[in-house]
Amino acid sequence: MHRFYTPELTEATTLLTLSEAESKHGIQVMRLKENDSIELFNGNGISAITTIIEAHPKRCTVKIEKITKHPQEKPIHIAIAPTKNMDRMEWFIEKATEIGLTKLSLILCQNSERREIKLDRLEKTAIAAVKQSGRYFLPEITGLIKWKDFLKQNPSGLIAHCREGEKMKIDTSFQNKVIVIGPEGDFTLEEIELALTTGYVPITLGENRLRTETAALVSCMQAKFSL
Repeated sequence: MHRFYTPELTEATTLLTLSEAESKHGIQVMRLKENDSIELFNGNGISAITTIIEAHPKRCTVKIEKITKHPQEKPIHIAIAPTKNMDRMEWFIEKATEIGLTKLSLILCQNSERREIKLDRLEKTAIAAVKQSGRYFLPEITGLIKWKDFLKQNPSGLIAHCREGEKMKIDTSFQNKVIVIGPEGDFTLEEIELALTTGYVPITLGENRLRTETAALVSCMQAKFSL
């Protein structure tokens, strides 16, 4: 069954008109017509089986047949210093959303290659990945925040870095904690020390040196398997 993102959907909804973009996709691209059934989801755990009652390419209207409220997902929170190449960030958010990412924080570090970012591209990628993967919750994506400020808001977690020292594996230390991944040039020694004194635990992702987005995806997968 075709799925459509409709943030306006609530448990009390009986009729709903899809956005112009979703209407066009459903009627012109997917060639849906009146009396066809489609599934709607609002990205916050509510979905609905519906019947199309007006197959208009700009304002497709549906009648709600059944509403379902889905249980909250177990949290997987990844914080990452965005890569210079946005395509790599979009690749990460697509794959991580399919796996089960629930929150993505974007952090600004001393070695960050990208110091500003527009969230709309990442949000669109996340919506498409939720549609494809059959999930009912969109991951929360927060704007860029300085490293020190992020640590104040998240005073404990797991930090992956390439410096020497004793490190734990995610499967023995996850416990629903945020996992932070630094930029291509890694965290500075000062940034690592600040995290450790704040309450972070250093972790290893294996013997190989990984790109930022690869390290973040590996972290997401290992966290998923640790739940």
